[in-house]
Amino acid sequence: MNTSNAGMNDPSYASPKKKGSWLWIILGLVLLGLPVLGCGGCFYFLYSMGVAPINAAVASLNDDAEVSAKLGTPIKMVSGLAIKNLENNNGNGSAELEFNASGPNGSAKVSGKMKLIAGTWSPDGLVVTYDDGTTKTLQ
Repeated sequence: MNTSNAGMNDPSYASPKKKGSWLWIILGLVLLGLPVLGCGGCFYFLYSMGVAPINAAVASLNDDAEVSAKLGTPIKMVSGLAIKNLENNNGNGSAELEFNASGPNGSAKVSGKMKLIAGTWSPDGLVVTYDDGTTKTLQ
């Protein structure tokens, strides 16, 4: 009879614990998690750069008396977000935007440029095209 396997059939037999298995699991999770966190950080950075000119454009729509009267307030971005040529050089730059905006009284397509001067975004030829085809340019 082979006595080397005798204890394995015994229910009270406990297999020897492997040391260091948790270390490998944790190390694996860390190594897999770092790229995910890195990609998430890059996405958040790029997203936050693009949100600022959009928020400033929507604020400009709400601040303009003619646009507010025609669309009603509050005016919100609803769809079609496109940011082209986003530049931010230490608080100075520009962005080209295109999106659809809507208020309680109507909607409009917004397209054009926003400029960034000393960290503040403002319209620079932002064109609001209303549903009836009329336009308003914000400078």
